[in-house]
Amino acid sequence: MRRLTLLSVAFLVVISGCATTSRQPEHSVDQLKDLGEKCLAAGETANALKYLTEAEEKKPDDATVQYALALAYDQRGLQDKALQHLQNALKIKPNYPEALNTIGYIYATRGQFELARAAFQKALDDPFYRTPQFAAYNLGRLYEKKGEPEKALSYYQQAVKFDQNYGMAWLRMGQILEQLSRTEEARHAYGNAVRASSNLAEAQLRFGILSYLAGDLEPALHALSMVGQIAPNTDMADEARKYLDKINASATAQTRKARSHASSPVLSGEIEVNPSEGIQHQQMKEEVPTGALPHATVRILPIPSPAPDTTVKSPPASTQQGIPEETHAPAAEKAPVPNKESAPAQGGVTEGHESQPDKYTVQVGSFEDRQKADEIKARLVAKGYQAVVRTVKHGKLGTIFVIQLQPVNSVSKASTLMTQLSGEVEGDLKIIVVPSR
Repeated sequence: MRRLTLLSVAFLVVISGCATTSRQPEHSVDQLKDLGEKCLAAGETANALKYLTEAEEKKPDDATVQYALALAYDQRGLQDKALQHLQNALKIKPNYPEALNTIGYIYATRGQFELARAAFQKALDDPFYRTPQFAAYNLGRLYEKKGEPEKALSYYQQAVKFDQNYGMAWLRMGQILEQLSRTEEARHAYGNAVRASSNLAEAQLRFGILSYLAGDLEPALHALSMVGQIAPNTDMADEARKYLDKINASATAQTRKARSHASSPVLSGEIEVNPSEGIQHQQMKEEVPTGALPHATVRILPIPSPAPDTTVKSPPASTQQGIPEETHAPAAEKAPVPNKESAPAQGGVTEGHESQPDKYTVQVGSFEDRQKADEIKARLVAKGYQAVVRTVKHGKLGTIFVIQLQPVNSVSKASTLMTQLSGEVEGDLKIIVVPSR
């Protein structure tokens, strides 16, 4: 069992500054213990043991010193010594929940189920235990390993009641609920896991897959894209990429279906685009106020190109401050009305033209200040990205300047670019479908 699987975490506050200078003989027990804890938190186990051993010599009946020594020996890999000091701590202070939780962890690693269960339960029952979610989680892990998933689930549910941001407990809940075929509840649990701990690659993967299977492509795309960023070159990243390719195929199919049905003209409130720059329309929410655009998640939906006869002149660059990239929940797509000369025959394509696959671009941001957009573009180009600034006119915000990367042929490639960019720029990056013409 990996260390800390059954949480034996001692220090909830990160302590820094392990002193390694010569000690003065007048150091008190509390000072020595404090120095030992600082060294332990800094990973300097040898120095921690020196300070804590000296503290024990001065005050052997201090339960907190015994507990700190147990943690130091456990960190050093000397579990027998750790167990001995935990037992000493509990002799001095029988109702010591932190020591009970940690000794339960050691019993669990040794396969002593009943001793571990009793220690965890006693810690959990202590009304003064400041972090009971750890004991509840450990009981869940214990029952899960014993083959009692529903009992384990009840303890994970207790853990998240104590701490709603306990990502690992939400993850374990999701895994058990999925095993019990309670799929929608599992997706909800995974969603809470990634909300609480976005670096949990397994939670991102399962949430992405279940969201895809539920037909909810917006969160699926985001979660699956995160897997490659958190755990690159792993089996999880490979599996996530397979589902990203499925989303790619789904988006392409939606585009082709929409293209086969003529639709109404662009609605008021949509962004009007300079056709010479070849950008598609993107519908904004009508209630977006003038100023900064709110953050939201963007669905990966095919967005039609502007009608061939659309003409919008490029307005002069704005001098206002940069604003966050536009974020919106697009409504049902509106395909351009084909003219008589270019309309394909029913059930096929225009004679002399082959149907081309859609492409995907990563949108980096939107700004009211052209100079600011150009500066960010220049930084991206210097790093090897092929970026462009496009002029867009919005009915409420006026002229804005959108930074996008050169389109690629699949969602998975766009996702890789978005993952790379996440370390280069700030903001809510998004992938946009660029339909073939």
